[in-house]
Amino acid sequence: MLPTQLPLVQDALAIWKAGVDAVRADWLVEKSITIQGDNLIVDDQSICNLRIIDRVLVIGGGKASAAMASGLESVWNRLGPKRIKLSGWINVPNGSFDPTGNSNGNRWIHRHAAREAGSNEPTAAGVFGSDQMLALAKSAGPRDLVLCLISGGASALMPSPAEGLSLEEKLEVTRYLSRNGANIEQLNEVRRCLSKIKGGGLARASSKANKLVTLVISDVLGDPLQIIGSGPTILEPPPSPTKALSILDELDPGGSLSPGIRRLLRSEISNQVRASRSIQCPIENIVLANNATAVDAAGVEAVKRGYAYWMQSSPRSEGDVLKVADEISRAWFLATENAPPDCLISGGEPTVQLPEKSICGMGGRNQQLALALLRHCKSHRDLRVRNLQDMVAVCGGTDGEDGPTTAAGALIHSGIMERSISLGLDIDDYLHRCDAYHFFQATGGLVETGPTHTNVCDLRVALVRPRY
Repeated sequence: MLPTQLPLVQDALAIWKAGVDAVRADWLVEKSITIQGDNLIVDDQSICNLRIIDRVLVIGGGKASAAMASGLESVWNRLGPKRIKLSGWINVPNGSFDPTGNSNGNRWIHRHAAREAGSNEPTAAGVFGSDQMLALAKSAGPRDLVLCLISGGASALMPSPAEGLSLEEKLEVTRYLSRNGANIEQLNEVRRCLSKIKGGGLARASSKANKLVTLVISDVLGDPLQIIGSGPTILEPPPSPTKALSILDELDPGGSLSPGIRRLLRSEISNQVRASRSIQCPIENIVLANNATAVDAAGVEAVKRGYAYWMQSSPRSEGDVLKVADEISRAWFLATENAPPDCLISGGEPTVQLPEKSICGMGGRNQQLALALLRHCKSHRDLRVRNLQDMVAVCGGTDGEDGPTTAAGALIHSGIMERSISLGLDIDDYLHRCDAYHFFQATGGLVETGPTHTNVCDLRVALVRPRY
């Protein structure tokens, strides 16, 4: 990397980090919740009169939920009525909380390690935790407020297979759909139909409570509440087994999945039992932060550092990662010719079509996106672009995890290009095998933050130094 490029690299990382910091879950909850008199207030709106509440039961899960619980406990410790008992159970990744327990006497919500860090699949431990949440929700009565904390990763962390379906079958369908390019909307639509807790299951279990309030940190573009965490407290629209079957028919036309999965969905079409139980308690859902929150905060930091920015948070799944790389590279290359803007900030979530297992490498969508951008640079007609002269880009997941790796994503600049050439690395080969992790490991381009305890999809920052 050229010495003159170091400030540009530092700026790109700082702008990206500012976006992530703005959606850190403990800070968000503490900022959003207060208690004034007898009123519990969220985002300046009164959501519950605490005079008629004896218990606040907290349930939920996700990558950010442990931090959300810490923020809630902090607020309750300062402002909560002493007569009201705060308790609960949430399913979270191992490593997202201090396992030594309640050292200061102010931890009232049980954090359950439902999976190991770095994995994103349902486990038997997750099923056990989901059973505890369902039991707690069913225990709620007319003087109980149920607070549900939902964030990205909740679908895998809160498994509860429908009657007649095994955890192994749920794992099978999740793995298959993920490997074959299913976006989060498709994946979670199927999950909603195969679960006792998703698709409004927690709402049905909480039907006798005084009120059910769900606080959401959204990891799904456009914030469709029935898709975020597979909508455990969302009753409308109800799960659609017909739609789930059409997704399976599209992505598994050969019928390779266990026949029990389709059999269950056909049975649900016939019975439609999910909608038969009436819900007595009022339900409120509040989105505390989403991808646009992170993009906006990154833009504020860009202005502080003297950049003129263009930014966009995609309102829906972006599709194939190579298509997204085409779109970003065109805007980035145009900026090298006509800056300002000299800072491009975008948020979204592309999909990656994995090759067959025998050749598949390691990586995630952000590393794959960064590598695809590097390929665009290498083939550009302008020598300055080919060398990434005065150009830097960072692509990273706001949760600090990108695929089954320890990296949040990857950074590209002139030094990465130089090292890849000197090492004789074939960008096309690494892209084809989806092995971006080992490419950037060799070239020094990995961005490793560790778990951030939040999740609002992906954030990308591309900078150019204006050429006047």
